Amino acid sequence: MFGIDPLTAGALLTLAAGSSDFCTPPKPTEINVIPASQEVKYDYSRSLSDLQGQEVDTINPYDFTGNSRTQGFMKGSIKMQPRVELDYKHYPRQNVVCIWYDKINIEFEIDPTIVIAKEVYKDRCMHKAVKTHELKHVTADRKIVNQYAKVMGQKVYDGLKQRGFKAGPVRPDDAQAIADRMQKTVFQIIEHEYKKMELDRVEAQQAIDSLEEYNDVGDLCPDFDKRLRKKKRR
Repeated sequence: MFGIDPLTAGALLTLAAGSSDFCTPPKPTEINVIPASQEVKYDYSRSLSDLQGQEVDTINPYDFTGNSRTQGFMKGSIKMQPRVELDYKHYPRQNVVCIWYDKINIEFEIDPTIVIAKEVYKDRCMHKAVKTHELKHVTADRKIVNQYAKVMGQKVYDGLKQRGFKAGPVRPDDAQAIADRMQKTVFQIIEHEYKKMELDRVEAQQAIDSLEEYNDVGDLCPDFDKRLRKKKRR
């Protein structure tokens, strides 16, 4: 699972002043997809030695004998919060209930932090090179979120259009179980797409951490290690 916080169906079943037509919702279901990205935060509190051994999501592109050194990394995940609101109407004469989707909200949030070693931060050339590289990871996450915000909204719509945006008439004793199933169906559709998004995200992030990219960053500041050693001797 991916940390969804579903509202209980019982809390969402509120009386609707709606149409007199049997089981016709008073208005179309709202499906809202809300992507958001926080401003990038920076952490310069750790040294180069502190950053070594730091686990990152991408695979080291160097061969098994090559020496690599972590100078910075981007941390932060794509958080998602889906919420489903159902509404219903009870017909006392027939003693039946109609249930429908009132509103579905899918919220995405990116909250990235770029960690750059103290020594790198103090070196103007390498600081700029590493920061530029890490910002590519942030951009990749934003592109993935924008892409899947559109995809998920459409998938939910298509999935509910196939199954129906409403249920009923049903017996009152069955209403809660059906409401739970309606809610669960939306979460299953979203979870399926979320798993695909995670795989696409890994591919996009790995493409940035290529051997060519690492070599390019190093080539921008060929004297960084010399300057670093010089400062240590002081």
